[in-house]
Amino acid sequence: MKHRKFVVTSTVVMFLLTGVVAGLALYSTMAVKASIPGIPDSVAFLPPDSQAVFGINVQKFIASPAYARFEQQHGQEVGTDLADFIAKTGVDPRKDIHYIIAAGKSADGKKGAGVVIAEGTFDLDTITAFINAHATPIKLDYNDVTVLMVPEKDGSAVEKGVALISNNEVALGELGALKAVLDIRKNKTASVLDNPTLGPIIKTLNPEEMFWFAGDPANVLAKAPTDTPLGSNITAITSVCGTLNLTTEVAGVITVTAKDELSAGKLADVAKGLLALGSLASDQNPDLSELLKGVMIQQTSTQIVLKLNFSYELLDKLHQMKKPASTARKVA
Repeated sequence: MKHRKFVVTSTVVMFLLTGVVAGLALYSTMAVKASIPGIPDSVAFLPPDSQAVFGINVQKFIASPAYARFEQQHGQEVGTDLADFIAKTGVDPRKDIHYIIAAGKSADGKKGAGVVIAEGTFDLDTITAFINAHATPIKLDYNDVTVLMVPEKDGSAVEKGVALISNNEVALGELGALKAVLDIRKNKTASVLDNPTLGPIIKTLNPEEMFWFAGDPANVLAKAPTDTPLGSNITAITSVCGTLNLTTEVAGVITVTAKDELSAGKLADVAKGLLALGSLASDQNPDLSELLKGVMIQQTSTQIVLKLNFSYELLDKLHQMKKPASTARKVA
């Protein structure tokens, strides 16, 4: 188990390292070059039954003050591991990965399924050698694409793999999800863009946003507990989407759509009540109070819009405040 997880996780790092460190160099002309004029082509290969989709404009994040700040704080710690990873895989996430998209869905009584697609510049031979050096993958050829499935160390299961689509595109996920992506790619069949809930939302998203997501939560919310502040109103949510940008500020917009205006009003009232409660609790903490001032909730017809806007420095302060409390708990 640990052996397979190491290989799979190492490959995931190739896709997600940059997104994780954002976690979820000052601006220059590089920021302009990093822009992608439209939604990445790979979005059109995601399965039509996906329940959630997200995207990361990796190069925009790498060119941001937020990444410069992270590198300044953790550069030495990350640098050694990153240098080793680059040497072994030939992939430098800071310049070789341009965009990441992913999709997933839940399954009744089963593990959910998902797929991650990275767009960029990849040396497939080096990636293959890296995987072969750490495992004995099962090689499949599907729709003219090489798929390397990584089994458990004891051979009991083969669940996840890597599809080496091209020097500009690599996918990671369960075999079923990988096959679905490759089928859509080859046969030009229906994709997530044809999904009646997610398709219209995705088409309105701006790929220039650093992070974006869209979700159809109906299946998950149907099983959600009702003994929460949102109560039974939570099942009235039909879709959720949002964007997030990290610069010298944290700026984001989350839009929740309800089945009708009455339900939206109830959800908005609960959200505003929780925000007011948080504001009262923050009276003894000026930084938290300032952060909550950057949160705004509005309702328009069936939609509830939550807007975030506060300084990244403020977020850093709150993070630093948590450290002494965490240390005290460990000592106790």
